[in-house]
Amino acid sequence: MSGSEMNVVRRSSPAAAGYDHHWFPYTPLPQRPVKPFGQAGLALSVIIDVRAAEWEDALPAVEVPGGRGQAPYPDYPRMSHREFGHRAGLFRLAGILRKAGVPWAAAVDVLTAEHYPRVLSLLQEEASEILAGGLSGSRAITSRMSEPEEEHYIAQTLERLECALGTRPQGWMSPQGSQSFRTPAILARHGVGYMADWANDEQPYAVTGADGQATGAGGLWSLPVSWELSDAASMFVRGVGPAAYVRAVLDAVDVLAEDSNRSPRTLCLHLHPWISGEPFRARAIRELVAQLASHPGVWWAPPGVIVERGRSAQR
Repeated sequence: MSGSEMNVVRRSSPAAAGYDHHWFPYTPLPQRPVKPFGQAGLALSVIIDVRAAEWEDALPAVEVPGGRGQAPYPDYPRMSHREFGHRAGLFRLAGILRKAGVPWAAAVDVLTAEHYPRVLSLLQEEASEILAGGLSGSRAITSRMSEPEEEHYIAQTLERLECALGTRPQGWMSPQGSQSFRTPAILARHGVGYMADWANDEQPYAVTGADGQATGAGGLWSLPVSWELSDAASMFVRGVGPAAYVRAVLDAVDVLAEDSNRSPRTLCLHLHPWISGEPFRARAIRELVAQLASHPGVWWAPPGVIVERGRSAQR
């Protein structure tokens, strides 16, 4: 095809803003109505990832981070690294947040809820909210599943967590952010109010459908959780040092707090006990939490509260 022919094709088939799915439309933040969904300032939330990985002799559909990376079974470096979070790291991290008076939420899987009673009691005593985190940290949702298989996975997660916790979680956070194209509709069918899997915004938003019509997701909302500022992406995957991580979060908070003077902003920090609970990172995390707790442009809230404020602002 000649250059002139290619130009004709481009002019006759202009690209339209949008996505290759129907869950929500493209809505750039500057074009949205300025409606506050809470107090003045940046809405800040912390989600601690309290999920266990299983010892498996077959590779999972999504690689579970930890240790030196995926290795042959039995993978002691990875599995013992992950187990540190449930044995020591979580208690150190919870203590830091408790001392600072900072509320926090937890994403919990069925494996943890059913097999780690001391961890479960800590979460029930101190977490301001508990999100459903799947069957385990190593069992991902993928498009390889049939719809009945995925439906069973989500139903089992919610039912077994409700049995262990005494209450049914309203929030959902998939292991490793894993989803299929069916996941939002299945979550909505099972009464989930919001999911925290997509990192594509600075405000919570309704999963309304690309054309504003029903999508099967009902009243489901999406709460963006920062991937770049998760300790897994920053300190574990990219090897960012603790001090540099603190600086990055504080820089982001300063910018978002300033931006929140024009329209609402939220930042959800996703922390893992097997990473941020390590002793050599504890001082930096303690310093970060103390500075955030005293930041004048921040108000703290559990994820569900931020989403509910967003719903109210949209009405």
